[in-house]
Amino acid sequence: MSTQSGVNLDSLIDNIARIAKFPKEEVKMDFRLYNSRVVSSLSMLEIMSFVEKEYGIVILPEEMIEDNFGDIGKLKEMIDRKLA
Repeated sequence: MSTQSGVNLDSLIDNIARIAKFPKEEVKMDFRLYNSRVVSSLSMLEIMSFVEKEYGIVILPEEMIEDNFGDIGKLKEMIDRKLA
């Protein structure tokens, strides 16, 4: 589990690339997650589960929205808010 100091962006990107089965070098901050043709709904659930376990946070069903999961940058912002 991560420390409460914030998001390790490299780890987040590595794990999203692994879960989405996408080349890591192509996964950047603006990599689309929500309503993506690349990331399946099952992969989104795996990403959510990874984030909850890695950062010790709970993501409520109503938080699974584009504002929080639109891309990696938005996901990082949501994690940072929950860790604050």
